[in-house]
Amino acid sequence: MKKNLLYAAVLIILLGVAWWVTQKDDRSTLDPNETVFMVEDTASIDRIFIADKSGRSILAEKQQDGRWLVNNTYYARWEVTDYILGAFRQMEVRMPVPKAGVENAKKQISVTGKKVELYSKGKKVRVVYVGHATIDTRGTYMIKEGAETPFIVHIPGWEGYLSPRFFTDLQEWRERTIFRLHPDSIANISTEFPNAPEESYSISITPEKTFVLQDGNGKVQTTVNESFAKSLFGGFNKVDVEAFDNFGVMRDSIVNMAPSWLNLTITEKSGKKHTFTTYFKSQLNQLDVVLLDVMPDLDRDYLFYEEANEFAIIQKRAMPWYYVRLSQLKSKD
Repeated sequence: MKKNLLYAAVLIILLGVAWWVTQKDDRSTLDPNETVFMVEDTASIDRIFIADKSGRSILAEKQQDGRWLVNNTYYARWEVTDYILGAFRQMEVRMPVPKAGVENAKKQISVTGKKVELYSKGKKVRVVYVGHATIDTRGTYMIKEGAETPFIVHIPGWEGYLSPRFFTDLQEWRERTIFRLHPDSIANISTEFPNAPEESYSISITPEKTFVLQDGNGKVQTTVNESFAKSLFGGFNKVDVEAFDNFGVMRDSIVNMAPSWLNLTITEKSGKKHTFTTYFKSQLNQLDVVLLDVMPDLDRDYLFYEEANEFAIIQKRAMPWYYVRLSQLKSKD
């Protein structure tokens, strides 16, 4: 009996040693250049390029003021670039893809993966092909450019996989600011409420920095709430939206068919105009219920910025100054 236990113990030890030697040999044959995905100095990265298999691509370039310009068109949301660079700063190899799964992993990455390139001062720092998640969704299949071995990469201590961080939807990349205008550039703000004409108004600022308020019929008002007026002019310094909906199926129909409930025009001192139109938004994403004002979304409206041809969804509570009425501007301090 003792001999059998001794033989079993020896067998277990030999199997353990064999496994350790096999693992050691496999790891020793790995090229160190293939296993390093992390970028320690992400602060030096000034260019990010991402391309997917559908033909879409993103080129984000860091500007002198620290903001990122995307596809030479829009500024990027800061959290997007932080999310990407944060991943590269923290990601580590969890393990090589097992030999039996290497070819399948490489095929999957080549068919559905994304190519991600990082640059610093014109020099290519890292090129990685990002695949799908592992079965446990705690790792991501990746392979470096020119490498033979794919790896399972993760961020230690973080639950989740990394592929969603590398997206190529330009509308999701762009910052959620639809309009910026310094208060000193504004000469006049005119607002029309079609369903409440008594609340319509036009307010101008004179060279002496005083406000002239008129109702919807052009009658000059004798009282103006100065603090309210200043807040109104300052509110257009940065107009954020919840989301852009320029490619939504209802966009053109709403702009062309739906009745507006707020029309606002800002005139700059240079004479340039900016026209905004607000439309009712339903909780149901259907044109007929929008046209019939069924199940209103009490927190959101549609917004169309004519000069920039931008269509978006706005949160009412996030921009209360946009909805200012004549009665508020006339109220006493």
